[in-house]
Amino acid sequence: MSTRAYEELARFAVVGRVNKGKSSIVSTFTESDGVRVDSLSGSTRVCQEFRWHVRGRTLYTMIDTPGFGSAGAVLEWLTERETSAADRPRLVERFVETFSSGKQFPEECELLPPILAGASIIYVVDGSNPYRPNYEAEMEILRWTGRPRMALINRKGSDDNEAEWRRALGQYFSIVRVFDAHSSGIDERLALLRAFRELDPSAEAAMDRAIATVEQDWLERRSLSARAIADLLVDTLTMRMERPAGDHDYHGDYKTKESVWIEEFRAVMRERERRERRDVELLYHHDALERVESELAEDAITTDLFSRKTWRVLGLDQWQLARVGVVGGAAVGGTLDAITGGTSFLTGTVIGGMVGGLSSYFGVPNAARVEIVGRPLGQRVAIVGPVTDTNFPWLVLDRAVLHHAAVSGRAHAVRNTLVLGEGNGNVRVGPSGAMDASERGALGSIFNRIRRAGAADAEALSALALRVEAILERLAV
Repeated sequence: MSTRAYEELARFAVVGRVNKGKSSIVSTFTESDGVRVDSLSGSTRVCQEFRWHVRGRTLYTMIDTPGFGSAGAVLEWLTERETSAADRPRLVERFVETFSSGKQFPEECELLPPILAGASIIYVVDGSNPYRPNYEAEMEILRWTGRPRMALINRKGSDDNEAEWRRALGQYFSIVRVFDAHSSGIDERLALLRAFRELDPSAEAAMDRAIATVEQDWLERRSLSARAIADLLVDTLTMRMERPAGDHDYHGDYKTKESVWIEEFRAVMRERERRERRDVELLYHHDALERVESELAEDAITTDLFSRKTWRVLGLDQWQLARVGVVGGAAVGGTLDAITGGTSFLTGTVIGGMVGGLSSYFGVPNAARVEIVGRPLGQRVAIVGPVTDTNFPWLVLDRAVLHHAAVSGRAHAVRNTLVLGEGNGNVRVGPSGAMDASERGALGSIFNRIRRAGAADAEALSALALRVEAILERLAV
């Protein structure tokens, strides 16, 4: 099947009265920030096509249309000239031809041609408003076109008139569904795509391919997000920064510069985290997303990466840190045992575990380590980093996972600024704190391996990305 035929089989005209959420539905289903979503009545005045592409292939086309302007007068014109039900589609075409100049019935002459050209109809109503008989004229006009039709009850407010709308819509549309364009996630969208395929038998094969492609694409996005988070975690565990120290600094004067170097290091880490977040946002097509990270009460994802509140709310609690710290210290101590040929009778493991555990138990957001080293020709440099606090990678992980959940679950119809963690003011435990001991131990071992090596080999990076992907999948359920 040619690309052109594929596209022609999957076309949907989104129709309805002004300001009922048509543009929001188009934006959500095409993942497009380019669809104008406006609270002003009648913001859509001409038909606009929006195609959803995955890897260069068009899955389907949705056409955002203006609302009906004079449906009652249009239906009156049609009924006066009706001769038989079989003639109705042709009579609608005749209406468009008669008033194509746009001086009369401009909205109807704009929205009807895509339908007459073969698009299936998605009729949108606002379920928060009560049903009124004056909707029947526009629904009847759509029935006269003879095209496959589905009705969506869009939930825009708190009032619920769903039952009344269903009774009325069921008389004009073969499929009636409830859909909230501002809060529906991928599962709701896929369910509606499966309903779309029922509209037109000739489009079933095209929609089946589209649905399968969407499902696979979503899995790939999650996998790529996990890799981006894993890369961030590696940098969290290994990042170092060099600063000229000078000859005299070696004798202790560098202490006056240490706070400056550490703050510079923190700025680099903050920017690294921001890059990861932007990468994830682009994976989910939130190209124009505005994000704010102002502090919210007891919600550390919105606070600074190095704030004490972040340490207090996200990451692991003190006992969890102590246990993970023992595992980490044991790994270091185990190296000592190996060096001594085991003659220490695991003393290295015990001491290492105690040091690691206690450091984590009493840990606060410690500064990055600063070390002065020599270079050729008598030059000396300060090596700043990595961050020594054992809780740090867990905090970064939690923040990244919560950010992914907010972005992947955000419908494109939502245009307000994303405030991370908004609505989660009662959160006291991050995702890592909710892991079982086995999962924490496995992740902790990977962290320790990367920290000791000062880098991540392909095997460690792959293992870390798979662990992160499992967390993302679990949080999405």
